[in-house]
Amino acid sequence: MNNNEEERYRTSGDVPKKFRTILADPPWSTNQTGGKGAERHYSLMSREGIEALPVRDLAEDDAHLWLWVTNNTLRDGYEVAEAWGFTVRAPLTWIKFRLGLGHTLRNATEHLLFATRGNAPVRFRSQPTWINAPVQEHSRKPDEQYAVIERISAGPYLELFARRRPPSNRQWCIWGNEVEADISIPGYPVPSDQQAR
Repeated sequence: MNNNEEERYRTSGDVPKKFRTILADPPWSTNQTGGKGAERHYSLMSREGIEALPVRDLAEDDAHLWLWVTNNTLRDGYEVAEAWGFTVRAPLTWIKFRLGLGHTLRNATEHLLFATRGNAPVRFRSQPTWINAPVQEHSRKPDEQYAVIERISAGPYLELFARRRPPSNRQWCIWGNEVEADISIPGYPVPSDQQAR
């Protein structure tokens, strides 16, 4: 890691400088405004703002990316993965078995794009391209995601835009507005950055 990369984000203690696997659930701004939109729950980001995150610097040269997208942001997800230096290999679809919002068809799925860069083989090759898991509060992704990711991808792990600590005993670091973050990313302040001062 060169000096410029070190300035872009910092870690503390025994937190890795780079991660083999990154999970991200960005606050997409696409079609998220209005009375029932996500903007009622948290601040939204444009695709360009999401692309500007230094994920390239956070990831090992040989790494996996798991990127959550909605049906409206599916195309954006491919572009963000590419901007971060990854190639999408397959979508994993979360089937909710309940009707959600939608301007045309009613949304009952979200997608977790699996992407790679470098030479980062998968550890488990029998995962289907769907999971069925219960829906909880707004935007909360199922805990089952961690088990899937840990079967397929090697650690250390980083979750961006985390809302809670993963239930796993594996080595997960987190960053986000709603958690005590393990890393700081300059230009992207989160509340725990203020508490650390």
